[in-house]
Amino acid sequence: MRTIWLTLAGAAMLTGCGGSGGGGNKAAPGATPDPMEAKIDALNDNMRKLTFFRAIYDAGYTCKEIVKVDTLPRDEGKASWRATCDDGLDYVITLQPGGVFFVSGVPQTGPRFKTVKPNAPPPVP
Repeated sequence: MRTIWLTLAGAAMLTGCGGSGGGGNKAAPGATPDPMEAKIDALNDNMRKLTFFRAIYDAGYTCKEIVKVDTLPRDEGKASWRATCDDGLDYVITLQPGGVFFVSGVPQTGPRFKTVKPNAPPPVP
């Protein structure tokens, strides 16, 4: 599985967005929820899809359009969602502390996806 960390650069954008949030991914009673989780929950469906699309794209995956977002059970206390793209591929997006997304999905190949071998010499120009 290919994974990557993504810092939410659009936190300012999320602050001003309103809408109906999707429930089901709330912190346990007595636990302090991540402030970014509350902002994501406050987004309308289109803005949530856009946020997850950017996380998927920045993680190095391809997705032309997210057609569905499902709230998953909490992963070790962290909010998580499944984003389904128009090509049928699913990505699991887990919110880490500090507004960082952990994206996992099926490894992809193609010109956008370059494999870097550890300790490999730089390519000769």
